Amino acid sequence: MKTLIIYTSIHHGNTEKIARAMAEVLGAKLMRTHEAGINCISEYDLIGFGSGIYFGKYHRNILNLMDKLPLQKNKKVFIFSTSGMRNGIFQLP
Repeated sequence: MKTLIIYTSIHHGNTEKIARAMAEVLGAKLMRTHEAGINCISEYDLIGFGSGIYFGKYHRNILNLMDKLPLQKNKKVFIFSTSGMRNGIFQLP
C-alpha cells in the first residue's frame, strides 16, 4: 500500500517528529503541507494528515488543503494531531 503523510509542524517540531516515526513504520513518503498539491495524492492508497492543535483547531494550512482535495473512492485517509502542554501539566479550562 503506497502511503503519503502530509503534515504541518510549526512551533517545536513535535508533529514532524510523530510524522517521521509513522512514516518509518509505514514506509510512507513525507510531505509538508506547502509542498502538497491537489494532484499529488492520486498515486497513494493511504493518506495521512497531521497538525498541531492551535487554539482548539488543526492548523489552517492543513484544513485548507483538505478542503481543496477532491473526494476519491478507494482512498484510505487518517488524521493525527499533537498538542503541547503548558509547563508539562494538562490544564482544564
